[in-house]
Amino acid sequence: MASRDKVGHNESNNNRQGVGMAPPQSQLSRWSNAVGALFHQLGSDELPRYLVDAINEVVEVEAVLLALERRGEIPSLLYEQDIPDALRKSHIDSYFSGAYLLDPFCIAFSDGLSPGFYHLSEIAPDDFYQSDYYRTYYSEASLVDDAYFLIAPSEDVQLSLGIGRLEPHAPFTRRELDRLRSLNSVIQGAMLHYWQSVIEPRPRTEPVTLRSQVESAFHNFGRSILTEREREVALLLLRGHSSKSAAQRLDISPDTVQMHRKNLYAKLDLSSQSELFSLFIAALSHADHKLNEDPLRTYMQGNS
Repeated sequence: MASRDKVGHNESNNNRQGVGMAPPQSQLSRWSNAVGALFHQLGSDELPRYLVDAINEVVEVEAVLLALERRGEIPSLLYEQDIPDALRKSHIDSYFSGAYLLDPFCIAFSDGLSPGFYHLSEIAPDDFYQSDYYRTYYSEASLVDDAYFLIAPSEDVQLSLGIGRLEPHAPFTRRELDRLRSLNSVIQGAMLHYWQSVIEPRPRTEPVTLRSQVESAFHNFGRSILTEREREVALLLLRGHSSKSAAQRLDISPDTVQMHRKNLYAKLDLSSQSELFSLFIAALSHADHKLNEDPLRTYMQGNS
């Protein structure tokens, strides 16, 4: 969504755009039928599609992504729906190649966020809606709003069911978010069953070391050029923190953060945070993923 204050306003606008809450007449009947169909898919690969159908009987959603996150591994895409083809390579591929490290939901999982239903505004940093990550993976993807059901089958495993709204439709209203939140117990139960019967039995094919290599590239970004504090400031800015928020995280003053920002821009020959974001994505995509190696140096050597 473009800003937090859009949530909870203009419910009638949703109806004009053709997306919103289903009409109350026979809604319980349709919901019951959808849940009945869902129960018949327990243990099936088709469960996510039927689960989304059930959600749509209460609140209409679009741009659905179901991802699996195992601690220490790169997230993997299990299911997607209504993602425009033109955006699939430029956004989804780059996201699962490393940009997920800037995703507030992935960060929150690493920080121990409890299972449940969350709207983006509940967990995003203070400057996230002005960040280049938001511009790239939300605004340019025509995604006007985003919310997630987070399911944790175990301490080290999370399933995230992302549901969004695409332009020209309106963001979720507060009433719609409340209705989505009320579905949490059904979503949790269905997805836990999906995990136990479908996902967990699958052979593990992805190397466990791959995420540690990607995270190493992330945490070593700029290490060969920047000071440790400049690098910390750069990573917080990339994740959508304001100077004030970064200062609180690092226990320094906002003026000191601004000084480090100015210095790192000068060292990297940058003039804006947009250029920093572009450089970060380019360096990460060209990294050879050797542990403790600066991907920025590898990228710059390859382009010199």
